[in-house]
Amino acid sequence: MLAAAGTAPLAWSQLGCGARPPALMNQADLTPGGRELSPRLRGGQADDGRGASAGAPVPLALGLAGLGVLVAAARRCSAAPRSVEVKAVAVPVAAREEGGDDDGGEIATRESGVVSRRVLLRGAAGVAATASGATAANAEVADDSWVQYDLNTGETLYDIDFDANDPNHGFVVGARGLFYETKDGGKRWVSRSFTNLGKGGDNISYRFQNVTVSGDDVWIIGKPALLLHSKDSGKSWKRVPLSRKLPGDPKLILAKGPGYAEMATSSGAVYTTENDGKNWKSLVKETVDATLNRVSSSGVQGASYFTGSVKSIQRSPKGTYLAVAQRGNFYLTYAPGEARWVPHNRVSARRIQAMGFRDASNNEKADGVWMSLNGGYLTACDKDGFQEFESDTKSLFSNAAIRTGGIGIIDLAFRTPIEGWAVGGSGVMYISKDAGKTWQFDPTGRDLPCNLYNVKFFNSGKVGYMIGSNGILLRKGFEV
Repeated sequence: MLAAAGTAPLAWSQLGCGARPPALMNQADLTPGGRELSPRLRGGQADDGRGASAGAPVPLALGLAGLGVLVAAARRCSAAPRSVEVKAVAVPVAAREEGGDDDGGEIATRESGVVSRRVLLRGAAGVAATASGATAANAEVADDSWVQYDLNTGETLYDIDFDANDPNHGFVVGARGLFYETKDGGKRWVSRSFTNLGKGGDNISYRFQNVTVSGDDVWIIGKPALLLHSKDSGKSWKRVPLSRKLPGDPKLILAKGPGYAEMATSSGAVYTTENDGKNWKSLVKETVDATLNRVSSSGVQGASYFTGSVKSIQRSPKGTYLAVAQRGNFYLTYAPGEARWVPHNRVSARRIQAMGFRDASNNEKADGVWMSLNGGYLTACDKDGFQEFESDTKSLFSNAAIRTGGIGIIDLAFRTPIEGWAVGGSGVMYISKDAGKTWQFDPTGRDLPCNLYNVKFFNSGKVGYMIGSNGILLRKGFEV
């Protein structure tokens, strides 16, 4: 039987099979023999995750002098991994576009663990001075525009998170096992990697999709199905094994305290653990599939075409979940204390691109959700009626005035109940200063060769981040 909300966790041997999600896993060390998995710093640019060898053939054209330099570098690389912190500096944008990385200021060296540097984006009016290391993160210096931090990678970044109690400490994760850490509020990023995560120590097949930080606890979700946990702020890690009977793949996780986390899967299963992942308790009685089988006759259009998984899932600070079906033809909600998900019709003939909550990052009250539709359309609901079963949600949504030229909006976040930012394909970004009723194009990302997938705000809305493809990370400090 499934452990329902409010019941004690069940051991794996007590659980059976079926449509309902079982308790799923017991924690074990990542490697045989009980060794902990420890991340190491990436070395130079040659360590690109593709197994580049330090002993590659040396071209004869380098000459004896060049060979001596390479030998010295090889001796340094053979030593124990080390972190060389190089402060990011602003450089002219032309130097970056033309390949002149050494022009215009100090940058991270190829052997440095810190790979980030600050780049002035084209079209920016100027950037305010970065806060010194002695300046507290709570006294964030405002920037005139979004600032790009070059992470020296072309891979996609998927998620970023900071500790709510320590705004200086954060992580960003991405494709091919990319894993960066900052301890100064996002001004310098240290590239880290795992030595024994996959077969033969090769972790490039994993795509880290979600990261969450709370004090010393850090959790990372990856694909293929992977769950990593650190209890010492990322110094050492353990892999939490996932049961083959787990409904769907881990999709979202939230660290809620020491050893305490809440996780949702792509099939709509929601679990909590209070002992570092040794035991898990289910909060829902059935997966989305099982729910749709019961309510398919209730008028939810597209339920019969459900593919068994959701393409996105969000959690509000109140604990309410919001998910979009893989095909974008309907959405679902789950409220704490409820037994199952509630499906809802989409509000337009256009398919849903993405959805999220309107909660403001500065902790001011803001109800409702936003919804982006195919073709660059945007609509929103500023009430909580969107989650009521069989309600006519279409009448609760209002279309926003935004001109995207057909480019889809991928993510949106509100820094305050009034100020919101939206991002999408081709590096587009928009700002609203009237609670999302109208949106204006921001030219900062016009020349960015990327799609922006995620926008988040931290430290009570004092700092924001945008991340996307081609290793793009943008940062902006705000006046509050």
